[in-house]
Amino acid sequence: MNIQQDKVIPALYGGLLIATVWAVPGLNFLNCLCCAGVMLGGFLAVLLYQKDIPPESGQLTREDCVQLGIYAGIISSVAAVLIQYAVTLLFGDIAIEMMMRLAERMQVDLPPEIYPLIDEAKKAEPNLIGSFLAIFIYIVPNTLFSFFGALIGWKVFQPKNLL
Repeated sequence: MNIQQDKVIPALYGGLLIATVWAVPGLNFLNCLCCAGVMLGGFLAVLLYQKDIPPESGQLTREDCVQLGIYAGIISSVAAVLIQYAVTLLFGDIAIEMMMRLAERMQVDLPPEIYPLIDEAKKAEPNLIGSFLAIFIYIVPNTLFSFFGALIGWKVFQPKNLL
């Protein structure tokens, strides 16, 4: 008898890890390494799911991992936008400030017409339409790379066939 285990909680934790990596300025540079933070969230979801599988319910399957990766990717897309929205409301657009400091340190000469646009972007409030659009933009890479991370988790945690 194969009892279906709840996948929501492991996917939620994996999705929140992904969302944190996406939304926290500075930490989001981890995704420059082939979306490593997103794959880590999919892997975490599989790890937490696999850890709680009772011995009588069977083994971890590839289908379980695919579902966990997809769920974590979707959850992370919504959570990342909510976190970014809250951070922007509380602290302003920190990412623009960080990029400007980085450009100054690298001694990049920006064209003079860019500076008024940057000032406008700093003053802009987050809006609901942009947030919904961001959710749909995040869903594709988050789901895809979380899926890959979950498949890596499946390969790591699948039972080893000893000859």
